[in-house]
Amino acid sequence: MKAVFLEKPGGNLVVREVKTPVPGPGEVLVRMKAAPVNPSDLAKLRKADDITTFIPGLEGSGTVVAAGKGLLPRLWMGKRVACSSEYPYSGTWAEYMVTKAGKCFPLAAKVDDEQGSMSLVNPLTALGFFEIAKENHHKAIINNAAASALGRMVELLGRKINIPVINIVRKSEQVNNLKRSGSKYVLDSTAPSFIEDLGKISHELSATVLFDSTCTGQLGKMISVLPSGSSVIIYGNLSGEENILVNPRTLIDNDIKISGFFLGARSKKNGMLKNIINLREVGRLMSSDLKINVQGRFPLEMAQEAVETYLADMSAGKVLLVMQA
Repeated sequence: MKAVFLEKPGGNLVVREVKTPVPGPGEVLVRMKAAPVNPSDLAKLRKADDITTFIPGLEGSGTVVAAGKGLLPRLWMGKRVACSSEYPYSGTWAEYMVTKAGKCFPLAAKVDDEQGSMSLVNPLTALGFFEIAKENHHKAIINNAAASALGRMVELLGRKINIPVINIVRKSEQVNNLKRSGSKYVLDSTAPSFIEDLGKISHELSATVLFDSTCTGQLGKMISVLPSGSSVIIYGNLSGEENILVNPRTLIDNDIKISGFFLGARSKKNGMLKNIINLREVGRLMSSDLKINVQGRFPLEMAQEAVETYLADMSAGKVLLVMQA
């Protein structure tokens, strides 16, 4: 089969021919149809050390064509599924992927392969945000990088369950685009009055949880204007900055809590039943009003171009690798 590999640590992506994996007990072999480029994929590429075996790709869609021993693998045989990778040596950026049967979920007939390939990471993350909001009685939430595909899902879900979302973007045109699409609260982080505006509106709405995926030097100032008792939850590091300054006095005086969000840990905490319920909700949404915009489609051989396209403008929509199987 063909699969994507790193040419060298920190280098370009290349395609190589490797042996198609064979599923073991509890595993399935998925013939991949499509897989998105996600920020989490880019993070793993930056950290990859054993480039001889590492195949990137966290999520995707395809058809189960072989099953190892076990009831669940046999149940998924022949099914169209959304799937996520279990092993670093078998990611979704390949013609075939072997993974745990528990990491595959049947796709609804109304959800095509492309939309299905994006039905795990972002939708489940968005649902996770609102689970946290409800569990901790947050009346409104703040979301950074809100022009992204995930940001649009967060806004949509917020409207559906009547929890206001303060959307933070970094371009004036993104403010206009989001407001035209119906977003009520949108702030431009490059505006001179951004910090002041964030403090005012977060207090007005009692927005006591900030979900941040950018981690810029602004974070400390943003925290300083949040309502007392707020929580700051980090779920990404798009800026690449590793040392963010936060005044400890702000945390102490205003009772601010900082934590991280990892979808895998959240899913493990939820358990199989809750995950199935959430995935059914995702399927229902994707069959109706939740459609993820795709800005580009590339074959495996153009994986490097796909990543560069996504990095050039993440808010323009998702970039997919589409397998010619």
